[in-house]
Formats: sequence, structure tokens, C-alpha cells
Amino acid sequence: MEIKDKQNAVAGFTARLLRKHFGKGPEAVFVSFTDDVICIYVRDLLTPVEKVLLENNQFGMVYATRDSLMEKCLPELKEQIKEETGHYFKHFYYDWNMETNGGVIVAVKEELRDQADDSSLQEVNKLVAAVTKKTERLPDKVKSVKLNNRTLVIYREGILVNIEKEIVRSGEEEVLRKAKGNLEKQELREAFDKESQLLQGTAQEIFVDWSFEKDQSMIVVIIDPNDN
Repeated sequence: MEIKDKQNAVAGFTARLLRKHFGKGPEAVFVSFTDDVICIYVRDLLTPVEKVLLENNQFGMVYATRDSLMEKCLPELKEQIKEETGHYFKHFYYDWNMETNGGVIVAVKEELRDQADDSSLQEVNKLVAAVTKKTERLPDKVKSVKLNNRTLVIYREGILVNIEKEIVRSGEEEVLRKAKGNLEKQELREAFDKESQLLQGTAQEIFVDWSFEKDQSMIVVIIDPNDN
């Protein structure tokens, strides 16, 4: 199967799967991948009920509901991706932006393998490491891969400080996720706005998710590329 056919297949069953569980499918699904990672970017998934909740500032309820729905979606998505690509992707991350009505789902086989020969991506790694050090600690690993001119995926490992680990152990993971999400996205946006040449465009959307148990994180930057 050609890459374009695989992308269309993954986009198609992702749209159907989200429609099945959310009651409404996304208006658009964009899929990009390498052998090690798949990034699924969805647009306009917001349901009528979610719109009412957001109008009443019930953001926490919307996120909590989506977490429950994704717990049901991900096992099916994992099996479908294996069937369509012939490869098993072990780790899944996802995040939403309610203001733009966008979202991403990232599937990784094991650990992201970066494009080590790309000097601009090495600068991206340094930038993300500096931002992470400012908000948490210097990460043990930062790796990045640009799937296309609109999609940058960044992997981090070893970012939690002791107090955050204790918060996770105490069962307050969602409180930590909310606080870290707001802070990191703001800092990352400011950093990429200042160093936009690294993206060869501007950061249109930034998504962040964590596996707190593994002390790992995935960042996706959706880029509005410069005109050539």
C-alpha cells in the first residue's frame, strides 16, 4: 500500500471511530507518519453538548469526558493502525485545543527516533530543553522529527521534578496535567514565536501530553509554513 493510501485509510477509520464514540466526527483529519510515529490531526470535533459546557466555562468536564471516551477509542485505534500499517504502535498520546477546535493523536512504536542529521531540529531540541528547564528541569532526552512542513513532533524524557512525582503518586494527576499544560504551551509558544526560523513558519497550534508513569512527554507543533 502506498503512503497516501495508508494516510487515507488511517484518516478514514479515525473519523469513523471518533464519530462512533463522540456522537460526532471531525470535519477534517490529517495524517502524517514515519516508520516510528503517526500523527493524526483532527479539526472541528466539538459536539453540541461540549459547546454548551464550554459556554458555561465547564472546561474540566469536557476534558474529563474526552479522556473517558479516548480510553474506549484507543484500543480500537491501536488495532486498526496495526491492521492498516502492518506495525504495532505501543504508546499513544493525545491533546485538544478547545479554542481552535483542534486536536492530535500521536502513536509511537517505542521511542521517537529523531532526525539527527538535521541541524535545525537539533536547535529545536535545544530550545525545547531550555523551555523545559525553565518550567521543570533539564530533560534527560529531547528528540524531534518533522513529518512534513506542517507537523513537528517532539519527544521528551526525564522531565518531572520530585514534587510533581509526588503529586502523581497522590492521585492528583489531572491537576498536574492542567497546570503543566497551561504553563508549557504558553512558554513553548513564546519560544517558537521568537525563533520562528526553526519552524520555517509560525506555530499555529501546540499540543502537549504526558505519560507521567514513564516520565515521558510528547509535543506536537502544527505549523503555518512560510510562503516559498
